[in-house]
Amino acid sequence: MTDQITPGSSEGIVHEETVVEYVDNSRRRALFAAILLILFILLFGLSYIVLRLNRPTAPPKPEDLPAGVSWVQSIYAFGTGSTQLLNGPVDTDIAPDGTIWVTTNKRVLAAFGPNGQVRTVVAPQLSGKPGDFISVEGLSVAENGDVYVCDFGKNKVMVFDENGTFLREWGVELPTEIDVRDGKVAVAAAYGIGIFTTEGDLITKWGKRGSGDADLDLPHGIVLGDDGNVYVSDSQNHRIKAYSQQGRLLWTRASKAKTGLKSKAESDTVGGVNQNMQIPAGMTFDGAGRLLAVDPFEFQVLVMDTTKKGQVIKRYGRFGAEDGRFAYPTGISYDQSRDWFAVADTANNRVQIIRLPGSGGNALRSTLARVGDQPWWLCSIPLLLLLAAIVVWLTRRRREREAKNSVQSA
Repeated sequence: MTDQITPGSSEGIVHEETVVEYVDNSRRRALFAAILLILFILLFGLSYIVLRLNRPTAPPKPEDLPAGVSWVQSIYAFGTGSTQLLNGPVDTDIAPDGTIWVTTNKRVLAAFGPNGQVRTVVAPQLSGKPGDFISVEGLSVAENGDVYVCDFGKNKVMVFDENGTFLREWGVELPTEIDVRDGKVAVAAAYGIGIFTTEGDLITKWGKRGSGDADLDLPHGIVLGDDGNVYVSDSQNHRIKAYSQQGRLLWTRASKAKTGLKSKAESDTVGGVNQNMQIPAGMTFDGAGRLLAVDPFEFQVLVMDTTKKGQVIKRYGRFGAEDGRFAYPTGISYDQSRDWFAVADTANNRVQIIRLPGSGGNALRSTLARVGDQPWWLCSIPLLLLLAAIVVWLTRRRREREAKNSVQSA
């Protein structure tokens, strides 16, 4: 309401008075506050439930794990039926998108998401026909997501797309392990090493079966390095070997004495780390450029320095059926984006996801990867948004009260 005194008055001055009327919105504000509180409680409860559902029922205590091993999860099945349990998984590799591929049950190729949920299962008939399996062993995932598989019994290398659709195959006698990188396919077979194109055309090959310096005996690990070299687990000869891609032997890391049921390897220690190995198998490189190999009979993961001719610099693992321990592991792969390893824990009929010290090569990336293991951060997003809305509402309410008090005092 406005009162005016016209110029004709005795004072000759115009005065204006403004009256501000406030509507009592206390009920509406109380209702809004109650809604926000209920939403906050519901989101908090949902976050708790998600955390409980994603938490293993009995995760291993840190003090029960082998020194240096951090356990993330274990995968035991590719379905709900009793015939869909992992049975003797031989090898594993991780695709660029984080999908964990596994060869298991002799004739099954299974894919899991980073959370362990099944994505794809390839389980064809037992036959020698194109696309069918006889006895699958090693596998590798290319940069485009295609999966290359060694069928030892079929004498074939087989290729599937990321959805498990069969694409092609070519002949290799008794292939055991494989690695794909930059358009080249390195295959370890019972009688030597072959380098192929991704279409199966032979580029070069070398080696023969035997125990001599230039020979190989059932190699069960092969990996192409950033340096272009080919690293091979010469399993039955108890050694790791490095070759150029033309087949020139660069170095050999071997135990001083062969180990077996009736013999014991003599001590071979460098820098306080035992250098002996029994049956080195699957191999991979980590984010720090270190070469890692699993040794089934040592129940360990060996970490090697390729700049020192394969010197073993660390050893991780211990025999056992508990999470974080191994029983005759045969395959290993590394996911750099999550800084973790997938290990084919063969005799325990599972794939274990673990972390090892110094593997990421980047402390920030490793920390972020560990945070990503837990689902709480997904739930925290709506919680933070709700908290922000509450803060904004409280701030506006405080300013309204200040404005009202200021007018009333005037």
